[in-house]
Amino acid sequence: MNSLSMAENTLMEREIHDICQRHQSVVIKKDDNAITIASNELPNDDLLSALRFISGRIVNVEIWPLARIESILHQNISLIRVPEEESSLLPLIADTNTDENDAPVIQLINQTLLTAIQRRASDIHFEPFQQGYRIRIRVDGALHLLSSPSPQMNASIAARLKIMAKLNIAEKRLPQDGQFDWSDTRHNYAIRMATLPTIHGEKVVLRILNTMQQLSLDQLGIPEQLLNQLRQKLALPQGMILVTGPTGSGKTVTLYSCLQYLNQNKKNICSVEDPVEIPLNGINQTQTNSKIDLNFAKVLRALLRQDPDVIMVGEIRDSETAEISVKAAQTGHLVLSTLHTNSTIDTLSRLQNLGISGYMSASCIKLIIAQRLVRKLCLHCRKQQTEETIINTENNSLFIKQWLAVGCEHCFSGYYGRTAIYEFLEITDDIKQILSEQNSQNGQKTIIAQRKDTLLSSGILLVEQGITTLEEIYQVTGQE
Repeated sequence: MNSLSMAENTLMEREIHDICQRHQSVVIKKDDNAITIASNELPNDDLLSALRFISGRIVNVEIWPLARIESILHQNISLIRVPEEESSLLPLIADTNTDENDAPVIQLINQTLLTAIQRRASDIHFEPFQQGYRIRIRVDGALHLLSSPSPQMNASIAARLKIMAKLNIAEKRLPQDGQFDWSDTRHNYAIRMATLPTIHGEKVVLRILNTMQQLSLDQLGIPEQLLNQLRQKLALPQGMILVTGPTGSGKTVTLYSCLQYLNQNKKNICSVEDPVEIPLNGINQTQTNSKIDLNFAKVLRALLRQDPDVIMVGEIRDSETAEISVKAAQTGHLVLSTLHTNSTIDTLSRLQNLGISGYMSASCIKLIIAQRLVRKLCLHCRKQQTEETIINTENNSLFIKQWLAVGCEHCFSGYYGRTAIYEFLEITDDIKQILSEQNSQNGQKTIIAQRKDTLLSSGILLVEQGITTLEEIYQVTGQE
């Protein structure tokens, strides 16, 4: 048996054990054709379907006393053999014929995950259509098509993925969110999963999170002057640091890198996240749970009773979370969080819309960081123009010889990898005065005039250095 088959069998055994444990059942026999489980009562169709799908075998059921099952579960035994003469009850057999397409689906999903990781993909899209099935991966911000599976697998792909994420495989009418762990020979990955019912079946999107990713401020690509400014703000005993940008702009990695920088034995660091994307040793991470009404605000109130030094709020989404976060930042805690806004200036307006006055913002916010991810030119094939291009910035005009994206066997698109561009807004005494005056329109104009670095100017520096293209900067910043 090759290493891939052994890995698949190990994964299958673990999944069978986990599913049985959740249903107070245990596997007692297994051969090439069938597995037999012991349960206190006849299992429901969900359990039988899941076991049949994962194992590719007929599933038989024996009824055992609950105490006997629990004794085995407590010993954490997933596979035992019980002599037939010891069974005091006549077995009940469930007719659960297997699907011959199960094994190819397992191979398809494992191979798709492996391909996506090898190509540095951030997301995988599984999309059903009337005329077939499409699988795409997002690499460096752009979607790329993979080979389509055979039509016989279409209905099984979503079911298999839902089993891996411990979702309800019978529920196909409602969106579901879940998460599972996956590993190759080198790294462990947390896979976030979201389903969406469409007219042709369930669409599934996987977000790949490298739990072994290096989280260091020095690896973020922040210019040295701005990086020193960030370190100074992280050294403060209280206040708020906000990271802003659209989904997929790298905010989470920036926040985690800040937490890792602060992660010391002398500090009590707590976070509330939805979900916890990267487990960090030494950080008390709490995940929200909408099923039991455990939201950001409730966890935040609980965290404030845990004697925290640093609090990370995954995202400020509502006025209640905003209010608690601001009060925490005013009362001896360093608070880190994110907002979905387009720029540092928009963040101040967004907080006002959430009920945070300019005076309150001035009293607690220390630094706002806006960021975007831009594709980097492939060093193997980039080509420099012979003619100069005129680039008009906020302050002057630049004449540069641009580098162009060409495409080769290393990158296939002209780009390879991504880096970030940043816009920092330090809340200085002058800006505090402007915010406290409550004249938002004139105040914002003054702040904009004082601001030296913008996303556009940060991006143009990368264009000058031949790291990316002007078209890429215009695309991610929405400016020309």
